[in-house]
Amino acid sequence: MATLRSDVIIPEVFTPYVIEQSTLRNQFLSSGVVQPMAELNATEGGDFVNVPFWKANLSGDLEVLSDSSSLTPGKITADKQVGVILHRGRAFEARDLAALAAGSDPMAAIGAKVGEYVANQQQADLYKCLEGVFGALTGSDTPAFDALRFDTSGATALGPRQVAKARSILGDQGDKLTAVAMHSACYYDLVERKAIDYVTQSEARLSTNPSGATTINAFGGSMAAAYGDVRVPTFMGLNVIVSDDITNSSGNYACYFFTQGAIASGEQAAMNTETDRDILAKSDAMSIDMHYIYHPVGAKWAVTTTNPTRAQLATVGNWSKVYETKNIGIVRATITSNFD
Repeated sequence: MATLRSDVIIPEVFTPYVIEQSTLRNQFLSSGVVQPMAELNATEGGDFVNVPFWKANLSGDLEVLSDSSSLTPGKITADKQVGVILHRGRAFEARDLAALAAGSDPMAAIGAKVGEYVANQQQADLYKCLEGVFGALTGSDTPAFDALRFDTSGATALGPRQVAKARSILGDQGDKLTAVAMHSACYYDLVERKAIDYVTQSEARLSTNPSGATTINAFGGSMAAAYGDVRVPTFMGLNVIVSDDITNSSGNYACYFFTQGAIASGEQAAMNTETDRDILAKSDAMSIDMHYIYHPVGAKWAVTTTNPTRAQLATVGNWSKVYETKNIGIVRATITSNFD
């Protein structure tokens, strides 16, 4: 049988490649903000995943013992997180005449770019979930995570105050914040103010003695120089995630602070890739489909809507809070940018 151009993309080889590339390009996964939760893997089907849990604290005070009365039994209460499964897919097609006119193979170009495309699309879904639990940037709505947001009026540019405020909202859990996500306009505002610190592969070294005569590459092993001299931006000790998918409106921007594992991920079915050749149209087609969950830990999908659109994910009334405030690892500030 003759080799077809569609054979250039072999699904069983291409799919693992796309998964690997999208994982590498997903800033949330690489930062540790998003971590897999086994309970969210809906391998048995369905549109929702329930994750029951015991409330964090027992209620009531210790009682005074007496020889004339008995202790009053207390109880621990249970609740559940509910995650909603997102079913997503996309198809691409290229005709032979386009390839001849361009002098290169458009399907090969699509294959090279799909990993980044998938990562960006999944992150866009995640941000819509965050919009839903945190509500409008300004105003007086009452979203699920209302107690975890601040500066919804009179916002200012991002600075040390906002980091300290975010930590204070989580109280004695505030030191667990490890990452901050912001719009590029806010990031370059910090760059202009020389407020961003960078850790590079060549700088991140471990020394065996004070003089530094002998050094050990902290990015050793198979990762050594794999992606060049990697620069990791940080602000006030927090890893910086930059994305223009972050909510912004009328000069106001969302800024999210995260602990490790603040977002849980799950999977109903692994990514699937299919290819097809239309010999009459002289065209090649490729499709991908994914079935996954991104879930803000401590929240509950509170409606019966299945496979929600991004607009539905961003709807405040579709979410409720089930964890105690300090046990939720996300805080949002409303900020401005001098580059707006």
